[in-house]
Amino acid sequence: MLTLDSEGQARWRQEESRESAHERRLRELAHEINSNTISVANDDRFDVSNLINQMGRPMMSQEVQRRLKLCNSRLHFIRSPQFPELTGVYLITDEIEADPKSKDFTNKLKHICGMESGVMPEFSVLHKGKKKVPNKDLLGTVKPVDAVEWVEVDTFTGETRGWRTVLVRLLHAGLITRHDINEHFGWMPSRDSEKWYTQTK
Repeated sequence: MLTLDSEGQARWRQEESRESAHERRLRELAHEINSNTISVANDDRFDVSNLINQMGRPMMSQEVQRRLKLCNSRLHFIRSPQFPELTGVYLITDEIEADPKSKDFTNKLKHICGMESGVMPEFSVLHKGKKKVPNKDLLGTVKPVDAVEWVEVDTFTGETRGWRTVLVRLLHAGLITRHDINEHFGWMPSRDSEKWYTQTK
């Protein structure tokens, strides 16, 4: 007759649970390293956190909006009351809703992305800060995971959005075309940009 070793099974389940939690924590740490190093990667040889590198052909937000309206007349722009340095880019949809302040019906607006309200650089400026992440060279070699050595790396803390980034967002959303960009903004960037060519393929 077979008997169950319930104490042995409980130990086995406990060990399996510990190993599973350890592996999950290692995956989370690896993701933490990845997400904090990729975000500040250079564009070709250019440091994306350097305003001079990213300025290119700057434009006032109102001029970008004017050109975008030529690309798609259904685009609408609203400056944020809470953060006036930012403007929302919206699409006027075919859906209608009642205006609570009057008895009129208006078209619904769908938020697409944000942009700057003042001067816009050609390319987005990614602002860097410092963050502690696990040393990827030692990751997985030390147990417990809590004993992993930590190092300081550059990480993304904010963005001054460039007008080419807005064009990429609208292109991916199918709201403007490559022809629109070429006609109203010029397809060729003012400097080499691997990101522009990769994101607009």
